[in-house]
This record gives sequence, structure tokens and C-alpha cells, in this order.
Amino acid sequence: MKIRIIPQRSDLGVKYSATEDVLTVEVGDRVDTFDFTDAPDGTFDEFTSETLPVCPILRARKDGDALTVWALGWYGPAPERDHQQTPVRDDEGEIVDFIPEPLEQFQARLDEWQALTQEREVTL
Repeated sequence: MKIRIIPQRSDLGVKYSATEDVLTVEVGDRVDTFDFTDAPDGTFDEFTSETLPVCPILRARKDGDALTVWALGWYGPAPERDHQQTPVRDDEGEIVDFIPEPLEQFQARLDEWQALTQEREVTL
């Protein structure tokens, strides 16, 4: 199964997993499944969920053994560099300064976030 992830800014998080032609979607602590096992060839675009707060499945296309699902990929706000990551204490244990997050560590987090903002295809 291929998932075409369409990025969208949201405070919700979503996880996708699949077993054969059954797609499992997790939004927060809620889970729903979408079973395409017996679906005929064609395109489907009217998805709803009684379980999830929002149904992130936009459409699906089945062509023989090939199944592609278009779904929202929610991502949070852009990360900010943590300038107060590690406290520096004096001899009495009082905080006197902070060591900022290493630039390389911040850049890695920013790169991860930027990847989430791009349309992409993943195989499950």
C-alpha cells in the first residue's frame, strides 16, 4: 500500500500503519481502520470515521493489487531553538546561565519538520 501524504498544519497528530489492504489510522488516542480488501478497482473519495475526531483520508485508488491512499499528514509549528536547554550552576547550585541547544541538534529538528511540510509518498 502506498500513502500519498498531503501536508497540513495542525495541532493534531496522525499515524498510519497497514497490514495488506487494511489501513489503520491513529489520531491521538483514537484508532480507526479502513479495509480495502474486497474493494473493487476504482477511486473512492467519500471517507468518514465515527471514531476519529477528523477523518484524514482524502481518497483511495485500487487497481488490481495496487492500492494508493491520499491522506493528510499533519505537522505542528516550526521548531524554535532552545536557548535555555542546559542550565549552568554556580558552586551554590544556583542557575547562573544556560548553554543553548547545539546548532546541529536544532538544524536536525528543523530539517525533520521541513520534511513534514512536503508532499511525499510512503510505502506501508
